[in-house]
Amino acid sequence: MKRILSLVAALALALPVQAACNAADQLVQTYGISFSGFRKQIPKAPRPLEHGVRTADLVVIRLPNQKGDVPDGFAHSALINKDNKQAWIRRKGGFVPVDEWYGPVKLETVDLGGCVVEPWR
Repeated sequence: MKRILSLVAALALALPVQAACNAADQLVQTYGISFSGFRKQIPKAPRPLEHGVRTADLVVIRLPNQKGDVPDGFAHSALINKDNKQAWIRRKGGFVPVDEWYGPVKLETVDLGGCVVEPWR
């Protein structure tokens, strides 16, 4: 019985918690997004106002911090317009807390497989 419990625990720890999100990985790799900011410059923008766009075409995904999370680092998410393959990056948090938008940036593809998708509000 102990061996079975050990095997179940080992398998549970070996499985990935969440599948990779291709759209998030694409943005993080292209722009070097991490808890400390961006490696590649992205233009600062006001909060996106998408008029005349179907709400089903707008989704929000969280962007992972490849260098790990730090208590006073930035957290990033992306608003993606699936129809025109554009994304706006939202930066929140930091040592001196901010809530800033950057973009829009073009996406090569909009592959949301493996992403935890939230509706745009």
